[in-house]
Amino acid sequence: MNKTHYLIVSTFFIFCSCSGLNGYYSKLEKDMFGNDNEQAVKLISSSRQSYGSKNEFLYYTDLGLMQHISKNYQDSNNTFEQAKKIYDENYTKSISAAAFSLFANDNVIPYYGNPYEMAYINVFCALNYILQDQKNEAVVEARQVDNLFKKQNVDSYGKAFYTDDPFIRYFMGIVYENAGYYNDALISYKLALKAYSSNRNVYSLPAPKDLIYSLYNLYTKLGFSQEATELKRQYQIIEQPKQENSGELIIVNYNGLSPRKVDDIIEMSFYRAWPYFASIKVESYEQEQAEKVRAAVRAGFSDDYIKIAFPRYERYNNQISSFVIEEVNFDKSTTSSDYKSYKACDIGSLMISALQRENLAIYSKTIARAVGRYVLAKVVTNQIRQQESKNDHTFSVLANSILNITNSLLEKSDKRSWRTLPEQINMSRIYLKEGIHTLNIKYLDSFGTNVYTEQIVVHIKQNEKTFVVTKSFKN
Repeated sequence: MNKTHYLIVSTFFIFCSCSGLNGYYSKLEKDMFGNDNEQAVKLISSSRQSYGSKNEFLYYTDLGLMQHISKNYQDSNNTFEQAKKIYDENYTKSISAAAFSLFANDNVIPYYGNPYEMAYINVFCALNYILQDQKNEAVVEARQVDNLFKKQNVDSYGKAFYTDDPFIRYFMGIVYENAGYYNDALISYKLALKAYSSNRNVYSLPAPKDLIYSLYNLYTKLGFSQEATELKRQYQIIEQPKQENSGELIIVNYNGLSPRKVDDIIEMSFYRAWPYFASIKVESYEQEQAEKVRAAVRAGFSDDYIKIAFPRYERYNNQISSFVIEEVNFDKSTTSSDYKSYKACDIGSLMISALQRENLAIYSKTIARAVGRYVLAKVVTNQIRQQESKNDHTFSVLANSILNITNSLLEKSDKRSWRTLPEQINMSRIYLKEGIHTLNIKYLDSFGTNVYTEQIVVHIKQNEKTFVVTKSFKN
C-alpha cells in the first residue's frame, strides 16, 4: 500500500509543476520592470496560446496596453477593439459555464472583464487617438464610456459597485474640451466633481484642483456667471492671469503595476485520526508551485482531505510616489520653478475594493464546491470498498488517494485580472509658452527624494493641449 501511495504522488508531481498563465506573467513582469516595452509586446504577441481560449480578453488588453505604451497607437486601438467585442460576446456565454465551475473551479468560465477594465480601455483608446491628432475619434471613446456607466446604473438599479468613475469623468472632460465640445466637457467635469465628492468615490481621493479650475473656466467661457461665482466662493478659486502665446501641457503618468492576485489557502486533512490544519498565504509564483506539490503529497497520504483557495490582491513594492517637472534652459541648467504632480486615480485600490465586494459570493461558492468534492470522493471510495474483500482494500485506498490529489489540484482560486494595468495614474497640467521645451521629469518617492530623472522634449502650440504619456516603476 505504501508503494501505491508513492506511485500516485510521483505520477502527479510533473502535473503539479506546470507553469500555466501565472508562469507566463512572471516572465512578462521582468520585461515590464526593466522598462523593455518592445520586448513585452513581442512576448505577449507570441504567447497567445498561454492565455487559452477562455482568456482572450486578457490577451488583447495586455497586448493593447503594451502597444499603447510602446507608441504603436493604431495597433493598440485595433487590439483594444477586439477586447471590446469579446467583452460583449463572453458576457452571456459565461452564464452557462458558471454551472460547471461548481464542480471544477472558476477558471473554466471565460474571462470577459470587469466594467472598470472596459472603462479603462476607453481611456487608453482615447489617448491613442489624441496622440495621433484624431480629436473627434477620441470623443467617440468618451461617449462609449458614458454609455457604459449608464448601462451599469440601469442594469443594477444603481446598486452596482462600479457605476461611475471620477477620474474617467475628469479625463473625458479634457477629451471633450480638447476637441471643442465645451458643453459635453462641462457636463463631464461636473459629474467628475460630484463623483470625487461622493461617499461612493471608488478611489477615496480628493478632487484635483485642475478639475475645479477647468470647470470654473468653462462656466466663465460659456456664460454661466452665477455657477462660476458659486464655485469660486466654495473652493476659494484664485484666478490666474493667462500667459500670452501659451498652450497647455498635460502629462499622464502610469505609475507602478496593478496588484496581482495570489492564493489564501486553507487545508484540512486526517491520516489515521491525526489531524492536519494549515492556513497558507501564497506570496509568489515560485511559492505557489512548491505549495502545489506539497499539497498533492499531503492529499495523497490523507484519509480525508479538504482544500479551499481564495484570491486576494498583493501590491508590488514601487518606490515612485509622484513626480515634478523642471524646465531645462538652453545652457542645460534647470529653472527654479517646478510643477508637482497629483494622484488622479488609484486603480490598485479600485481593484482591491471590487474584489472585497465579491468576497461573500466567492467564499460561499468555494466552500460549497470543496465540500461537494469531498462528499463525492467519500461516496465513490465507499462504493469501491463495499465491492472489495474484507482483507484487501487496495483499490479503495488507491481511489481515495487519487480523488484527494485530484481535489488538491482542482482547487484553484480565480487569479485572473488585467495584470498590465498601472497601479495609479498621476497627472500634471501646466501652461508653457509656445515653442519647443526640454523638460526634466523627476520621479520622487514618498519622502520627496528623487529616485531617477527622465528628460522629454515637447512642442507647445498656442491655445492647444499637448499630451505626453510616461510610465514609471522602481522596485
